[in-house]
Amino acid sequence: MLIDNAYIHKRLDDLIKEKQNSAQAEKENADKLYRIKMRFPKWLRIMVFHPFNPAYSVYLQRKASRNKSKNDFMALGALHPLAVDFVKYCFQKDINFNPSSFYPKEDESEIVQFIDNRLKSVIPGYNYLKTNEQHKDILKKKKVIEDATRKVENGYSLALDGYDYFLPSNSFQEHTYIHEYGLKYLPAYVHGFIAGKDFLDIGAYLGDTSIMLLKKYKPEKVYAYEPVTANAEHLKETIRMNNTDRIIVVNRGMGDKEEDIDIYINPDQLSSCSTNDALAATSSIKEKIHITTIDKECKDRKVGLIKMDIEGAEYSAIQGGKETIKRDKPVLLISLYHTGKDFFEIPAVLKEWVPDYNFRFMNIEIQNPISEKILVAYPKQTK
Repeated sequence: MLIDNAYIHKRLDDLIKEKQNSAQAEKENADKLYRIKMRFPKWLRIMVFHPFNPAYSVYLQRKASRNKSKNDFMALGALHPLAVDFVKYCFQKDINFNPSSFYPKEDESEIVQFIDNRLKSVIPGYNYLKTNEQHKDILKKKKVIEDATRKVENGYSLALDGYDYFLPSNSFQEHTYIHEYGLKYLPAYVHGFIAGKDFLDIGAYLGDTSIMLLKKYKPEKVYAYEPVTANAEHLKETIRMNNTDRIIVVNRGMGDKEEDIDIYINPDQLSSCSTNDALAATSSIKEKIHITTIDKECKDRKVGLIKMDIEGAEYSAIQGGKETIKRDKPVLLISLYHTGKDFFEIPAVLKEWVPDYNFRFMNIEIQNPISEKILVAYPKQTK
C-alpha cells in the first residue's frame, strides 16, 4: 500500500461520489414518499399526513427510532481544523508514504480510516459516521469507569484494576484509563524494559496520564512537562491528592531549541493549548512560555518512556530529543493526529535514528474520529 498524492486525490473523488450517491438515494426515497402522498386527494392528504394525526405521528417516531437503532453514529465535525491542516499538507507536499515500511499489516485499516475521516471532514455532508461493535464495546467500558468514579473533597476518585486515582476534575479519559495510552497492547517484555527508569509526560495537562503511568508501570520518576501556568497548578493539585513525590512538575514546554515563545490558550479547553497559531482557536489568549529540549533535560537521566501530546509541536520536540532517543531507545507514545507533517514525517525520522524500533499506529480514543491517534515505538526484544 502506497499513500501518495494520487492516492489522496482518488480517495477524495471516491468519497465525494459516495456522498453524492447517498444523497441521491435519500432524495429518491423522499420522492417516493411524496409520490405516494400525491395519490391521495388534497383534503385526505391534509388529514392523513398531518403531524397532529396520532397514527402518522407514531409512524414517524417509529421510523426515526428504527433508523437510529440501525445507524448509530458519532459526530465527525465539518471542516475540523486538524483535518483542514492535513488536507492542506497533502496538496502542498510531495507525498510518498508506505505504511508497511513502519507499521505492521494489522494497522493498515486504522491508517486508512485515519486518512478517510480527515478527507470526509472537508467534504460537505459527512457530518456523522456510523459506529460499529468496537464503539459499543468502548461505551460499555466507559460506563464501568463512570460507575466507579466518586466525588471526593476537592475532586474525583476512580478505583480501577486495584488502583486508586485522584484528579481535581472528572477527567478519567478513554485514552488513558481504557487504553493506558497504548501500553497495555505491547508485549510483556516492554513493561519490564521501562520499569525503574524515568518517564517524560510531555504535555501533562492536569496529570491524568502521569498518575496512571506511575501506579501501573513503576517508573523511577515521572517528569511532567506542562508549560501553561493554570494547567501546572492543577497538576500540582493532582500530585497532592495522590500523595506522591515521584511526579516532578516542570513548568516548561519542549521544542528543538531553548527559547521563549507564545502559546495560545483556549480558556474553555485548557487541554488544547498550542504554540501553532494555525491550530489555535480564534478566541485564544496568549501566554509567554519557556521552551527547552529533551536532550538538555535528560543528560543525566535513564529514560524509559516518553509520552508526547503537545498540539502540533511534536516534530520539533522530537528533533530536540535526538540524542536521548538514540541513546536510551525509550518507548515512545507520540501523538500523530495534529498535523499532516507529524503523520507523514515523524515515523521516518525515528526509524532513521533507531532502525530496530517496532512501530504501531493506534487509535486510543475510538469514539473520536479525529483525535488521539498515536505512534507507539518500542525496541525489539534482546536475547
